Amino acid sequence: MANQAITVTKNFDLNKITLDLTKELNRGAQIVKEDHFKRLDIGLGVNGMMTPSEKAVGKTLVDTGKMRKLVIDKATKQNQEANIHPGEKQKYPGTKVTMSDVGGFHQRGEGDLPVREWFGITKKVEKRIMKMAELEIGRQIQRA
Repeated sequence: MANQAITVTKNFDLNKITLDLTKELNRGAQIVKEDHFKRLDIGLGVNGMMTPSEKAVGKTLVDTGKMRKLVIDKATKQNQEANIHPGEKQKYPGTKVTMSDVGGFHQRGEGDLPVREWFGITKKVEKRIMKMAELEIGRQIQRA
């Protein structure tokens, strides 16, 4: 049997494709924030269970909400990027270190802290967000 080929050609107006993914980026950031909060509630990091710190005294950063209540800097039409962080302005009590700095210390396992990849996007959430963006791009192309 001979190989057969089918060619499909479609014309569309590129000016109708805005590629404004602001809504999807901001929804994606919210999904990451919600997943982050739920994971930390049960001790899960990005890649599985986290090693508890042996230095925990009193309430932990998770207990106080300092590392669970992430801040979202929303995407705009002019800046198609949503940023998520634990706080770049709030200082750790009694220091000049921000909550983002403290999170980085734990993420990398600096000093005598164990490496705990608590901040990031899980594979499951990444797939969900990518699917959402792909669907919107597909809708924009269909309308063009």
